Amino acid sequence: MGRPWVWVLAVAALFSLVQLPSAPGNFYPDSTEYLTQVYGMLGDSRAEGRDRAIRAFCDQYRHKSLVLDPVGFDAKAGAKAAGNCVKRLHAQDDQGPETRYGPAITRGASIPSSRYEDIFLSRPGVAVLYLPGVVAFGPRAGMWLTTLAWTLLGGVLVFLLLRRLGVAPGVAVLGQVLYLILPIRVWTMAPLSEGITLGLLMTCLLGAVYLLTGDRRRGLALLGAGFAVGTFVKYSQFLLFAAALAGVLAVVVLVRRRRAGGGADGAATLIGVSVAAAAAMFLVSKLLGWPGTADTMQDLLTNHFREPDVADPLGGWLRTNLDFWRSWLAEQLQEPFLLVAWAAGAWGVIRFHRPAGYVVFAALLAGLANQIGHPNVTQGSRIYIAAWLLAVYGIPLLLHTLLTRRPPDVLTERQPVEPVTEVIPRQSGPAPAPDTWRSPAGGE
Repeated sequence: MGRPWVWVLAVAALFSLVQLPSAPGNFYPDSTEYLTQVYGMLGDSRAEGRDRAIRAFCDQYRHKSLVLDPVGFDAKAGAKAAGNCVKRLHAQDDQGPETRYGPAITRGASIPSSRYEDIFLSRPGVAVLYLPGVVAFGPRAGMWLTTLAWTLLGGVLVFLLLRRLGVAPGVAVLGQVLYLILPIRVWTMAPLSEGITLGLLMTCLLGAVYLLTGDRRRGLALLGAGFAVGTFVKYSQFLLFAAALAGVLAVVVLVRRRRAGGGADGAATLIGVSVAAAAAMFLVSKLLGWPGTADTMQDLLTNHFREPDVADPLGGWLRTNLDFWRSWLAEQLQEPFLLVAWAAGAWGVIRFHRPAGYVVFAALLAGLANQIGHPNVTQGSRIYIAAWLLAVYGIPLLLHTLLTRRPPDVLTERQPVEPVTEVIPRQSGPAPAPDTWRSPAGGE
């Protein structure tokens, strides 16, 4: 496959074109939480910022009836619906006087709680990243273009990681395509925090793989950037990922040292970085007074703080989790697309490149842990979105393994790197694995 970057750019261009008919897409209530912060950063007063956010949110009512019923579309009816939306939300302006930007903008009953607002105020990085687009193109178009840019970046990051592991260029482009067409696209293209969060999480994944494959400088730079920015985008997700990454690799290193007595310098460094990142994020969240686990439970159990706090949040959270996972499992067994994708992805990453597989499994665990913390049936695919990365990376790796029947070459752009076997020795046993897992001495 000649000139793989031409194909990467072609895929990105094609994806952008097919998004245009639905642009600027849905504008969610949560989108307005970030938009009001953007206007606050631009110097608008509370009333001005809220009014501009309300009008951006209600403007979509002008277009929804056209999309749903193009034949019977009535421009006057759309304008009336938008006007009624503006009136309804401005009637709530005086609620929640203790909030910074006013009560939450919703499609129904208001949420006048400052505790609910604090959840979004703990993500100032999202507003900062949306700000240039809003200034240049307006609220809806600007936020849509920002999400498009981050979604395209995510596809490029998938390509880079797969190429780093030595897969064929065409298979790496397939990974980019999977990221863009799998169901996660619904959320990465939404003007929320998910696309940005996933892009930064994949930056950390790429950094981890660089570190495990011998490029310490580039790996540490990517990890540092991903965790640093991610702290101010959605610190809870990055805290979970850092903890999962440290935990998974710690178990692997302990088991392998016990069995083989070998070292694992790259893995040890990655564990140290992950622990330091988790500790730093936890400390920052406490110093800045960001919401924690107790607030998350109460938000879940009190309908976004509309009702009084429950006396037993832990018990309610456990019962809600039981209900969620029972419903989720029944749905997945009836339509097992995700389970099959996970199985194929797990087979791919473990058979092709186990150290990278452990890193991707950490992303899976972080996504599932995030869902356990927020067992909301209506938001499941959005909350555990990071868990999809196992399929995004693993399926191309499996395909490459099946097509080539040979071990991969670990690549860099400028020079070959030390094989990953120098970082984490091969586990003994008869299970099939690539030759790149053989130890420097030729086996154990």
